Amino acid sequence: MAKDIVDVAIGELGYRETGSNSTKYGKWYGMNGAAWCHMFVSWCADQAGISTSVVPKTASTTTGMNWFKRKGLFKYKEKYTPKRGDIVYFKTNRSHVGIVEKVSGSTLHTIEGNTSNKVARRTYPLSNSTITGYGVPKYNNHISSSGKSEKKTASKNNLRHLENILKNKKASSGKTINVNIENKHKLPEGNVLVMVKNGSKYFQVPVEDGMKIVWERKGTPGVLTFSSKYEKSYKIVEGNEVTVTVDGTKMFFGFVFTRKMSKTGSMEFTVYDQLRYLKNKDTIIFRKKRADEMIKIIASRFHMNCGTLANTRHKMSAIENNTTLFDMIQNALDNTLMSNGKIYVLYDKAGKLTLSDISKMKVNSCLVDAETGEDFSYETSIDNEVYNQIKLIYKNKDKNKKKDSYDLYITRHKKNINKWGVLQYVETIDSPDKGKEQAKILLKLHNKKRRSLTISGVIGSTKVRAGSLVPVILNLRDIKVANYMIVEKVTHEFSNRYHKMELVVSGGDFNG
Repeated sequence: MAKDIVDVAIGELGYRETGSNSTKYGKWYGMNGAAWCHMFVSWCADQAGISTSVVPKTASTTTGMNWFKRKGLFKYKEKYTPKRGDIVYFKTNRSHVGIVEKVSGSTLHTIEGNTSNKVARRTYPLSNSTITGYGVPKYNNHISSSGKSEKKTASKNNLRHLENILKNKKASSGKTINVNIENKHKLPEGNVLVMVKNGSKYFQVPVEDGMKIVWERKGTPGVLTFSSKYEKSYKIVEGNEVTVTVDGTKMFFGFVFTRKMSKTGSMEFTVYDQLRYLKNKDTIIFRKKRADEMIKIIASRFHMNCGTLANTRHKMSAIENNTTLFDMIQNALDNTLMSNGKIYVLYDKAGKLTLSDISKMKVNSCLVDAETGEDFSYETSIDNEVYNQIKLIYKNKDKNKKKDSYDLYITRHKKNINKWGVLQYVETIDSPDKGKEQAKILLKLHNKKRRSLTISGVIGSTKVRAGSLVPVILNLRDIKVANYMIVEKVTHEFSNRYHKMELVVSGGDFNG
């Protein structure tokens, strides 16, 4: 009895070729070393016990597609909605083929061989220009129906699994972490609208594929890059306002800083949000101000618009001399972190400076797992911002003494010093009141390996920005991740009405 070809393909995920196109599929077919995308499809059909009268045994995508056409079983993409187990044929710079795993909304999910030299999942808009059409095999009814019902609930099961893990996980305070993961795997439509204001005129710009929005959590403005063919009907110059709306949501607002034209007439534009103006330097004296109050003062001086700024509670005084505005704000946020242990994120929310408590930036509609992300890379390091010994110095200024004296507050972790050597952090503090407490907080924050995870090809979400907390569930071979993680950097890319993201995430609990 035939099995489900998709189940067989799923079992091959992660398989990689050795050398140049050397695979078990090519060896099975008798053409090892040749391009193997269709040999993979034929191999899966064979392993599932499917007759060659249902799925052809061939190494050629052209032969395979023509085989379905001769039998009247080929459907062109605009006239057919593919189903699980269909064979999708592509025409890019070279012919390609894959197996349809499912369709969600307007997005096609496939499993393909010889994609980046391995077997992997891929996603495309159904309208993707590289899709030619689909071979529709005449399977037994049980093949499409049984697998479909199982896979329909796969994302739900992953969400429930993560939710159960998080609900049972104890926070360092001993309290149970409360989560409410929404099952919203609604795929983005990819409707992008780019509007430019030049003087009193507004016009829509026809943007070419490949537009990107990049946000980072610290010390960097948001940046939009896009290309458009030169048109006499509109003119874009430095300083023009640019607004990007995605699927009805205002996602980005900024100002043109750079434009570049090529011989072909293609114009490239670089647009920054308001945070770009935080690169300015100034000298400002702050007396007993909270971080959010400091941001308001800076915004007023430099004519920046503010939205909601969270009350950071902790007040401080500082003399910032010839310092970038970015550094002034980060110093205040670092001081706040040492005082109350809270992390705040400053960002531009479509034209409004916004300061948020990071614990309130959870995005429950975006689960990152093996299904929603195409690939990942994982890195650990003790080379940057890792310290196992903290030394804080307070300078005593006593008029009655000839020389100033110093108070030292030192906290260390002997076990990690024995493992890594001494990695010391030194800072001068303004008040001795919380010297010991600040040293303990710094040690707690920095006395651990830095873990960074980069995930590419994630289904896009307009809600995800740098500083967001996204639920991640991934098996990294020797380590498993099942927790909320901080988005340190996100790159949103728009192409062929498809919105995808690359995420650099950190934090969370990595469980061995």
